Amino acid sequence: MIELHTNPDQLINLSDNATEKDVRMAAHDIKNLRDYGWTLEKTINETSADVQKWKDRAAEMETRAEAREANYNAVCEQRDAAAAALLSIIRPELEGMVNRLMDERLEDMQGDIEDMKDRVDDIPSEDDINDAVREFMQYEAKFKITLE
Repeated sequence: MIELHTNPDQLINLSDNATEKDVRMAAHDIKNLRDYGWTLEKTINETSADVQKWKDRAAEMETRAEAREANYNAVCEQRDAAAAALLSIIRPELEGMVNRLMDERLEDMQGDIEDMKDRVDDIPSEDDINDAVREFMQYEAKFKITLE
């Protein structure tokens, strides 16, 4: 805050009998007000310049961020295109490998099924079991068989 050495109202009421001391104090106050105004204007201009510098820097950073995002998106598109191209090259070979493995596994399973059929053919039928039991019953003592 500016410290005034004179009362401004008193300066207005000065008449011809103003003292040299009053005039000097008024001149000193005017000089202080002028210096304070210049300092204030300088501070405002510097602050305004700083604000503008930060705005410019923020705009530059935003532009850089947008450029990086665009670059990232372009790299992602290139990566996806490269992956698709590589897959189109590898896909026929992969499909062939999968088909060969599936065929081998199917052959193994068909062999297992044939083995199971052979084993099923070796199992006697229900009529054969009944005949065998009747024949056994004729020669042996009395047996009673219950199935649960």
